[in-house]
Amino acid sequence: MKRKILGRAALRVVLAVAALAVSFAAKSADRKAAKLPELPAVTLTPIATSGLTSPVQVTTAHDGSGRLFVVDHTGVIHIYKNGALLPTPFLDISSIVNYDGGERGMNSVVFHPDYASNGFFYVNYANKIASPGDITVARYSVSAGDPDVADPNSAQIVLVVPHPFNTNHYGGQMDFGPNDGYLYVTTGDGGSGGDPPNNAQNLQVMLGKMLRIDVNGSGAVPCGQANAMPYAIPPTNPFAGTADCGEIWAYGLRNPWRWSFDRSTADMIIGDVGQNCFEEVDFQPAASSGGENYGWRIMEAFHCYNTDGSCNPATCNQTGLILPVIEEDHSSGWCALIGGFVYRGTAIPGLSGTYLYSDNCLGDIYAATPGTWSTSRLLPSSLGVSGFGQDDAGEVYVVDYNGGVYRLDPATAPGPVVTSLSPSSVIAGDPDFVLSVAGTGFVEGSVVRWNGADRPTIFQSSTLLTAAISASDIATSGSAQVMVFTPSPGGGSSNSTTFDINTTFLDVPNDYFAYAYIEAVFNAGVTAGCDVRLYCPTAPATRAQMAVFLLKAKLGSSYTPPPCSGAVFQDVPCSGGAFDPWIEDLFGRGITGGCQVSPPLYCPADSVTRAQMSVFLLKTEHGSSYVPPACSGVFGDVACPSLFVDWIEQLATEGVTAGCGAGNYCPGNPVTRAQMAVFLTKTFNLPLP
Repeated sequence: MKRKILGRAALRVVLAVAALAVSFAAKSADRKAAKLPELPAVTLTPIATSGLTSPVQVTTAHDGSGRLFVVDHTGVIHIYKNGALLPTPFLDISSIVNYDGGERGMNSVVFHPDYASNGFFYVNYANKIASPGDITVARYSVSAGDPDVADPNSAQIVLVVPHPFNTNHYGGQMDFGPNDGYLYVTTGDGGSGGDPPNNAQNLQVMLGKMLRIDVNGSGAVPCGQANAMPYAIPPTNPFAGTADCGEIWAYGLRNPWRWSFDRSTADMIIGDVGQNCFEEVDFQPAASSGGENYGWRIMEAFHCYNTDGSCNPATCNQTGLILPVIEEDHSSGWCALIGGFVYRGTAIPGLSGTYLYSDNCLGDIYAATPGTWSTSRLLPSSLGVSGFGQDDAGEVYVVDYNGGVYRLDPATAPGPVVTSLSPSSVIAGDPDFVLSVAGTGFVEGSVVRWNGADRPTIFQSSTLLTAAISASDIATSGSAQVMVFTPSPGGGSSNSTTFDINTTFLDVPNDYFAYAYIEAVFNAGVTAGCDVRLYCPTAPATRAQMAVFLLKAKLGSSYTPPPCSGAVFQDVPCSGGAFDPWIEDLFGRGITGGCQVSPPLYCPADSVTRAQMSVFLLKTEHGSSYVPPACSGVFGDVACPSLFVDWIEQLATEGVTAGCGAGNYCPGNPVTRAQMAVFLTKTFNLPLP
């Protein structure tokens, strides 16, 4: 990996904390455009958190036993069986493994495809024969008497790759090809900074490569060496039979610490640790015939590499290079990318086909979609992630170099709660739109349901979802029930919130008490509302508005008052005010004398009270000379005799009002625009819809 970031010293903790502090907000913003929708909620379940020193890998023997094998960097392989680590290691070769708490140690184990019958497995480690220790691949056998213990004396050295100068960049992941049965082995570029010898591009050394060998064959002489070893070079290797190293399958790698095959497609996905600026993930399709050059040290991810270690762009010849599918920037806190697996398990269906990876400094788990390679943070974590693993069922494990192994499980999601919708209403026949649903307890995978049916949903945060609502959903007026559903475990259905699909005005739903009356005054051309697509039903009606309402309700929507003079009321100057002609017309008809005699004022901006409204309505309906019958005492809050009481009781007699409730009329209350619609419709017999 790099900078001894696998060490357990306090320096690693400081580096990790510092990395976590590097502009997470900026990182999130950079990723937003490429965000994966509807990632499921996941959690890390501890499997083993004691008995391990510096674990780096979890794998299985593929023998049907269900056991997990945990590689400790110290040179020990443990078995996790029946819910616990066995007290006796499967293999302990720590005496010959050069472990320094940094990048040297036992890096991986892989089991022969025929392990169930031949008992062979292979380990990759830095040896102690000469400093700093060469890359060693050795075959061991399980013991004859106990399947949980290997025979430490059964070692057969298969391959040694000289690593003569530095203590870092060992690579070290191994796996058998799912389609060809050959052993694939990654090697680092030999360490130091910037690959000074240019090993990764040198086809006559095995450093900085993906190697492919046939461990069922024998007689191959390792590249640059003199003695034959117990493997063969596959004849289909791209450089087999040439002057270059026949073991090479692909090259141009810096430190491919963790890589994997997709168990479904057999595609190869390589996490390659970068230099100072960028991390990368490389991809090789299953149909490849090998020979790919992944660019190092010509390139660092998508960027030409400057040998001075800076991140400034440089000119380079990129011809023939295979560029990565994912790049991660050190300015966002990344330091050493940890390649993982494409999820092929069944416990978390929402992750199926998703590539999982991490970073040794950040510790968060990330997800990417093969093909588009759009990425998103799946799960925040403070682990010192050193590797991943899969069990026989395809479930994924995360390895913490600080001494833990965790299984990725579906999280118990909180119950969602909807608090508000935006918009909260539309007009029937509107085009499709995006609905924002605010609330609490939302997770990746939560979905907005419209009248019980799922709608395309994007998770924005734990308090916000957005959903696409089609034009057909709002084609007819009425209402819809909106809720949020979060799949199990946990989750469930939220409360249901009503979304209004209104006929004319956004703020007048069909079940509003004055809906029909507001539609009546609109259809009659008495009013078009208070603003675009709004009626403002709870707003008080002003005396100026009332002048228009009364005359249009009485005389029709096409009526236009005569020009005003400005000589009637001092506060109606006839200087271009839209209501001025209507107010003077109302005065000329004897319907109003204004709100004050001396000086003469109309008070156009004042609200109309319910008492005043009774006079305005009856005089407009019956004429200026109309006088109502004497009162009898209908409403408890309107004394008889008193000002306005005769008019109020006559309004009740004509069926225009039943009061404000509890036997009262509320004469001093302002008339709302909704109440005005009721008064006008009933007084002037406007047609109801």
